[in-house]
Amino acid sequence: MIDLLWNAPVSEARMSEILDVLKLQAGQPVLDIGCGSGEILMRLYERYQIVGTGIDLSPEQIAEARRRMQGRIPGSPVKFIEADARSFQFEQVAVALAMCLGATHAFASGNDAYRIAIERMIPLVESGGLLLIADGYLKQPATPEYRAMLGESIPDEMTHGANVATGQQLGLVPLSAWTSSEQEWDHFEWAYQRIIERKAREQPDRQELREKLLRRRDWIQAYLKWGRNTLGYGVYLFQKP
Repeated sequence: MIDLLWNAPVSEARMSEILDVLKLQAGQPVLDIGCGSGEILMRLYERYQIVGTGIDLSPEQIAEARRRMQGRIPGSPVKFIEADARSFQFEQVAVALAMCLGATHAFASGNDAYRIAIERMIPLVESGGLLLIADGYLKQPATPEYRAMLGESIPDEMTHGANVATGQQLGLVPLSAWTSSEQEWDHFEWAYQRIIERKAREQPDRQELREKLLRRRDWIQAYLKWGRNTLGYGVYLFQKP
């Protein structure tokens, strides 16, 4: 959602901690796949003066990223491209950092999206470079009722430990991992809820918004009943040997 800084249950304090750990150098190339409104890439430029490229399939998100960039870092070597990561021809120059934060669906759908995203990102990163990837995981097996809503994109065996192990199995070195707290989840879910409620109220004639509101109200009830104790969100930092 454009109204959110990033579409994830990650607080500003935790995101700042994550960006601090990266220790990038000025001029290093960074790639953000599924960049959304570009907030994280812009913060990396403000912090490290990197050269950044953000890719997202949503024209609305890319337009918002460009608008924000002009207001904050005009003339910077940061660019945002509307493109499908599954078919996009990435530049041949390897990057110091490749990111895919909560957007593994940009590479693939289904329960292998996390692994496929890492596999696709590895060739884009220079030797000794970093991969930063975030995705959901399950803290416990999903109940049949919650599974019906969640779908199969996060199988029961996709745990926090399994997400770290996947990077290791693909030849990467894990450097750090962060998991969202209940407070971060609550803040994110209720912020999202307020946004959908407000938009539906402001535009009552839009059928798609009414339908989205109904789905969202079902989701928040499922979150309260099952999701809060079951669904996790992890951010994983790996290094390419």
